[in-house]
Parts: sequence; structure tokens; C-alpha cells
Amino acid sequence: MNEFVNEFMDEFADFEKRLEEIKKRLDEMDFAREELLKLSRELRRKATLAISSIHTRNIDKAKNILREAEGILKRVEAYRKYEIFYPITREPMQELVEAYVFLGIVSKKKLEIPEFHAEIHPSSILTGIADVVGELRRYILDLLRKSEIKEAERLIQFMERIYFSLVSFNYPDKIVPGLRGKIDMMRLSVERTKSDLISAMVLYKD
Repeated sequence: MNEFVNEFMDEFADFEKRLEEIKKRLDEMDFAREELLKLSRELRRKATLAISSIHTRNIDKAKNILREAEGILKRVEAYRKYEIFYPITREPMQELVEAYVFLGIVSKKKLEIPEFHAEIHPSSILTGIADVVGELRRYILDLLRKSEIKEAERLIQFMERIYFSLVSFNYPDKIVPGLRGKIDMMRLSVERTKSDLISAMVLYKD
């Protein structure tokens, strides 16, 4: 009887060993997921705070916040080997790109794609740039309320450049999630903002 039990157990030893290996890998992935979620939330928070600071024209504060965000990004990079990396980090990285591009336009009068110490997925770069148009509209509306017409005109040129540059990226959602919808929104934002500018010019001219 004992021999039969031993033989039976030996038969399943390899099976159990493989299950243990699978469990270990899944435990690692689960830990990575929790860490990525935590870091991603912090990354999004920093990007949001930076954008808010730009809108209040506190450029130095925005720069400091984004430097902190880069430190978080380095920690995120440690989990790149896991397949859950992209689904969790796509939107936070998109928002980080948005904040950097918006800052460059407002503070340096330049439209540029930032260089990061970590690799940013191409789709996050494109959708992040696309979202800058909405932030520029908000910023321009504030300028128009303050009668800063010339600066508003200048920033509309950036809105148009972003739109015309991205409109040719005609990829399906599985490759660049959400870009098509954002391009439609960009077109509307540009048209509405140009209309608001004309209305403001007429108002202040009178």
C-alpha cells in the first residue's frame, strides 16, 4: 500500500512543482500590479497638479512637480517586464506627456516632444499631445477674459499645429486607443477657440 502511495505521489510531483512555479509568477505579477497602480495614481496626481500650476501661471512650481514625477517614472520603469505594464501605465504616462508639452508651449513658446529617462509608449505620446489642445483652449479663454489678444492668437497657432500634425495618424483604437475621438475633439476645440478669439477682438475693438 505504501509503495502504491509513494508511486502515486511521485507521479504528481512534477505537476505540483509546475503549479508552484505558476503561483510564484502570479504572486509576483500581483505584487507588481499593486505597485504599478499605486505609482500610476501618484504619477497622474503630479501631472494634474503641474497642469493646474501652469494655468495659474506658477511655472516654477509646475517644473518642480514634474521633476518629482520623473522620479516616480523611474520607479515605474522597474516593472516594465510584466505584461500588465502597458494597460496600467498608458493613461498616467499620457497625462505626463500632456503636462510637459503644455509647459513647453506656455513657458518656452516651443512645441516639442519631451525626452524621458524611461521609455514612453508611442500611443501615450500621441494621445498626450492631443489632450494639450484642450488645455490650450482653457488657457486661451482665460487670456481673452484678460484682454491678452496677441498671446491668445499665438497660442491658437499651437493648437492648429498640433491638430494638423496628428490628423494624419489614422490608426485603429487597438494601436492608439482613443486617438480618433481626440482628433475630432481637437478640431472642434480649434474652431470654437478661433470663434471666441474673433468675438473678443470685436468686443475689445469697440
